[in-house]
Amino acid sequence: MFGSLVVVFPTPHEGGSLFLRHHGHEWIFDSAQALAAVDQPMIDYVAFFGDVEHEVAPVTSGHRITLTYNLYFDDGAGPVSENDAVSEHLIPPQLPNQEGFREAFKVLLEDPEFMADGGTLGFGLRHVYPIKESLNHVYNVLKGSDAVLYQSMCALGFEPMLYVYYNKGEYDYTPKGAMVDRLIDFDCLNDGTVLDAVQEAGGILVREAGVDIHGDHDLVDAEPVEWVTPLTTYNRQEGAYASYGNEPMLNWAYGDVCIIVRIGKAGNRMAYSTVVQLDREYRQRWYERRRWR
Repeated sequence: MFGSLVVVFPTPHEGGSLFLRHHGHEWIFDSAQALAAVDQPMIDYVAFFGDVEHEVAPVTSGHRITLTYNLYFDDGAGPVSENDAVSEHLIPPQLPNQEGFREAFKVLLEDPEFMADGGTLGFGLRHVYPIKESLNHVYNVLKGSDAVLYQSMCALGFEPMLYVYYNKGEYDYTPKGAMVDRLIDFDCLNDGTVLDAVQEAGGILVREAGVDIHGDHDLVDAEPVEWVTPLTTYNRQEGAYASYGNEPMLNWAYGDVCIIVRIGKAGNRMAYSTVVQLDREYRQRWYERRRWR
């Protein structure tokens, strides 16, 4: 389920406004006023995502009659008519602001001063998704601005990826983290740090772009990320692990899901490192560091 659709029938009433709240913004859907302003009977409707807080104000007179639907993504297992099918898959719907976003980003890419040497862009997700054992299904249920970003980048020829970004340990003050395209089980973390465990599972050490690395060898090898929209905790993944010092302690690893997009340098934006190339490169670096420790 990703959202709700509320249909309001043309029965005279006062009050009953629907308040919608999301990330500090509020919208008011006043069906009574909208229906009273027309000369002939018609329905009103409003649709909103599942992570949008909603509240109905009291009806002060008349009767507010509504029909509410829960909206679900198609899992692809059900029958599809020939009229709806386009080859093997359905074309995702064109989102209202997708074309505008894509054109604006194309203008940025044509600017030789924008990330002249190429680099990595990070986007914190703006909506909540059901995440249990994998990130794979999330690609098919992205919504709102998250879907606009993902579909636009794919249309431009890039390879947007979902990653879980794990932050550094509580007592590590260096500007770094590690991200991986899967969920990590920290139950068997008996030695080392959270970032070590993520890298050992095939993750990539990252740092904020533009940060002074102070000769830190780990930071030199880390992938610099320019965060376009900040990380959010809406899809936070937690993992408990035991750490051992003077006495055993239970600690927690926190990872936030984000979208990562890599772009090439000015004049050749499509010449960026693919996920397969980076995975091979960072695994080699990881094994070399482990061997010399």
